[in-house]
Amino acid sequence: MEEKDGRSFNCAESVVIRVHRDRPLPGFSDSCMKVASNLGGGVAGFGEICGAVSGAVMSLSLLFGTTGSEQIDEFKAQRTKSREAIKLFLQNFTDDWGSVRCSSLKAMDDGKAPQEGAHRIGTPPRNLCDTYVDWAVKKIISVRNGFEK
Repeated sequence: MEEKDGRSFNCAESVVIRVHRDRPLPGFSDSCMKVASNLGGGVAGFGEICGAVSGAVMSLSLLFGTTGSEQIDEFKAQRTKSREAIKLFLQNFTDDWGSVRCSSLKAMDDGKAPQEGAHRIGTPPRNLCDTYVDWAVKKIISVRNGFEK
């Protein structure tokens, strides 16, 4: 996880910070950090969508999302491109880690649920939150590089 000046950032914040650090995200601002600040722990600790996944979706949205001011054709095309990239990310995360839900991931991490996901099978239960962040950051950087070629 990212830390700065005694502050520990959650999974969502850590993904956005690291992707932005690699190469600035268009439209990144303090508002983005305010949103990400409540996405850790599966949205405010509620156990729903994993913070690393939320941070990745935010990053992909900043890269490929729409503002609502585009021409209709561009708006539709960009929205389709953005959703396809996000759906692919979600599917890849699920395939590799077994779920996109924080509570499900934590249950597998703690050995309280069957181990699922290609990167998890055959490994002992352990906290993988840092690994989810690392995986998400690498995937977003790879997606960004692939779309810019």
